[in-house]
Amino acid sequence: MTDVQILTLVIGITFPVLGLMGSIAALMYSNKRLDDLGGAINKRFDDFEKRIDEKIENGFAHMELLLKLHEAEHHGK
Repeated sequence: MTDVQILTLVIGITFPVLGLMGSIAALMYSNKRLDDLGGAINKRFDDFEKRIDEKIENGFAHMELLLKLHEAEHHGK
């Protein structure tokens, strides 16, 4: 086997393996980015849920205050 044939054989084997390794690395990176995105979305939903809960609690507190004012003004309590 000549040097050119050996070099051709090595190149023919090496580059597809490197391409496969690159594809696997890209897939792992992509999965990591998707995990990061999922975590960010979950955090945003948690923050949104907390703000909604606060708004609801504030709304109930406001309604209770209005009810107490109404009772004091109109029912003498």
